Amino acid sequence: MRRLYLMRHAQAESFGPHGDKDRRLSTRGRLQAREVGERLAGARIERALVSDAERTRETFAELRLPDVDGVPVHVEFRAELYDAGTRTMLARIAETPDEVRTLLVLGHAPTIPALAGEFTRAFDRAGAAPAHGSFPTAAIGAFDVEVPWGELADFDPYDYAGSGPDEAPEPHCPVRPSTD
Repeated sequence: MRRLYLMRHAQAESFGPHGDKDRRLSTRGRLQAREVGERLAGARIERALVSDAERTRETFAELRLPDVDGVPVHVEFRAELYDAGTRTMLARIAETPDEVRTLLVLGHAPTIPALAGEFTRAFDRAGAAPAHGSFPTAAIGAFDVEVPWGELADFDPYDYAGSGPDEAPEPHCPVRPSTD
């Protein structure tokens, strides 16, 4: 079993000196990120894919994630995660080596909330609205992944969600919201 954490960056200032990508965290955002980091301290996150925007870089730094068995979290700051859609995000997740058991993806709305919604919709069509409808700054969703990371490249939430009682049983969804 693998664990995927999807996180939206912490609260940022309203503007950046050189545009949106350069927006820094607000004081509240720094506190938000530290609080999330405290909750994630025991998660044993091995790898992180992080947008290269200033606010996501700062959010990651403020998480202060601990080493796993003496090895620091391997972090990749990726330009394509700044304005990626869910397909691009899934393609980057799918590049994760199979030996990685716990992955954090730190990005932006609307992609992070949309991907969380797609996973939830695929697992439980009735439960999709709450996960997709509200994903404020510093929100994090945890998902259990039962397949190798590479299989998520072709993930399609509509392959899993049935639309009525007369349909054939839904196929087993390889991603489900974590209950831990």
